[in-house]
Amino acid sequence: MLRTPIRAALLALLMTASVAAHHPSGPEPITNDVVVARVYTDSEDRLTQLRERHDLWYYLWREGYAVIRTDRGRLPTDAVIDQALTAGLYAPRDFSRGGGTLGGRPCYRTVEQTYVDLQALTISHPNLATWADIGDSWEKTQGLGGYDTHALVLTNQAIPGPKPIYMVMSAIHARELATAEVNTRFAELLVANYGVDADTTWMLDYFEVHILPQQNPDGRKMAEAECAGSCSPGWRKNTNQNYCGATSDSRGADLNRNSSGTFWGGSSSSGNACSDTYRGPSPASEPETQSVENYAASVFPDFRLETPGDLTTPADNDADGIFISVHSSGDIVFYPWEGSNNVPPNLLGLRGLAQKMGFASGFAACQNCFLGPASGTNVDNIYEKLGIASYTFEIGSSFGESCSSFESTVLPETLAGLLAGIKHTRRPYQTSLGPDVRNLVLSDSAGSATLSAVADDTQRAVNGGGEPVDAAQSISEVRFTVGDPPWVATQSFALSADDGMFDETSEAASALITTAQIPGGQGIVFVYAIDSNGDQGPPSALFVDIDGIFADGLENPSP
Repeated sequence: MLRTPIRAALLALLMTASVAAHHPSGPEPITNDVVVARVYTDSEDRLTQLRERHDLWYYLWREGYAVIRTDRGRLPTDAVIDQALTAGLYAPRDFSRGGGTLGGRPCYRTVEQTYVDLQALTISHPNLATWADIGDSWEKTQGLGGYDTHALVLTNQAIPGPKPIYMVMSAIHARELATAEVNTRFAELLVANYGVDADTTWMLDYFEVHILPQQNPDGRKMAEAECAGSCSPGWRKNTNQNYCGATSDSRGADLNRNSSGTFWGGSSSSGNACSDTYRGPSPASEPETQSVENYAASVFPDFRLETPGDLTTPADNDADGIFISVHSSGDIVFYPWEGSNNVPPNLLGLRGLAQKMGFASGFAACQNCFLGPASGTNVDNIYEKLGIASYTFEIGSSFGESCSSFESTVLPETLAGLLAGIKHTRRPYQTSLGPDVRNLVLSDSAGSATLSAVADDTQRAVNGGGEPVDAAQSISEVRFTVGDPPWVATQSFALSADDGMFDETSEAASALITTAQIPGGQGIVFVYAIDSNGDQGPPSALFVDIDGIFADGLENPSP
């Protein structure tokens, strides 16, 4: 069952649209003596021990257990072997399967089908979508076949830029199958709902959405070959043959420990080339890492003046843009620093948006809770180098998530978080501190057209992973603009508190709307709220049709 009205509404939106990382890992290569097991614990000290001694796949905080891969002879006494996941380690690989989806999980598209379907959006919607080649995989650089890495850029090209950028990257860890499919469906959802859903429409009008769907395609093909039967893929890294032997099943570099920056080479990374967390011989040594770093630096403005090792200089509070790296598993939103327990200089804004997205998805939101620091991540690189608000999403409960679980839970939960985040793209460090607006309705009542909404400052993740959940503030104002978002519009109008006074953290508000306020009788209305601290949240939008409201002969309300 979905856990918030946001996700229930999202399921309805998905139906109408008809659209189909952080965790560390140890050095053991797979042998016949290797098993996958659960360890039930809620102790961070115990989790630290598991991470240091075994290959810790992920921690499911709702269920209260960690999943580890380890040698049978080193199995902890409190561990319970997961027979299905263990059997998946030894399932034969099938590189001969054709088709556009994975044999054991038909809800997931292959690398090739992902590219075909996203590129098709540029043909069917050339005014909204463009397809960019942003780099090469390791195998392609070596003449061994391989793949390009790509970005799909979504925006209404009729409205000129520059525009703030919302970038979502997925599948940098090959075995995390759900991540690329979520990202692909996110793109399809946005395109399908442009002109249908008011929020989707204004966000593609005023922002650019950059989708990086398959950032480790060579490794992903290895994981796809493992996805038969129980579908328990184990391949995490790229396939660089210079590390751990050209034909070894443990070859390659962990691309999410390979990013350049202060934390490269630190916690939760390994110098052992056969380790699942092998960081590579030097920062950004891998072409897949270089492509995302170079692409991000080429499209995002630089909002942070820093020197190497500087962890205290904040990004410009007016910075725009958001970067999200989607991983599995665990249902958590992480924010920088991921490689350290140091407090990030933009703490309030970073944490505030993590909590907003965590609330929408039903995820925990924290800096590096449960699993401890992870160094060399893309999230830390982009925040440190550019000052962009950056996050990791850990989604679902396994690497080979079943299609039933993916469709019913993982997909709508993650999309809800992504849609909640995109509204903040213009000023994430500011609007993340303000109230949200929901339940927009235009109705006729007593012969008048009434705009109603709920302004709410309580929509923050209920689980902070041991961190404080930011306190809600009372609402002080609710306003609306017509035709343009608040930062563009030259005039705004007030809504009044339905109970007569703005003094609560969640307030119902309403206002009469006239044809004089809606030129031509039809348009888009943006509603936003301000709290008692003066923090203004992001707008929510509604298509309005005043002519339709008064088509039954109702009188036009007076201004």
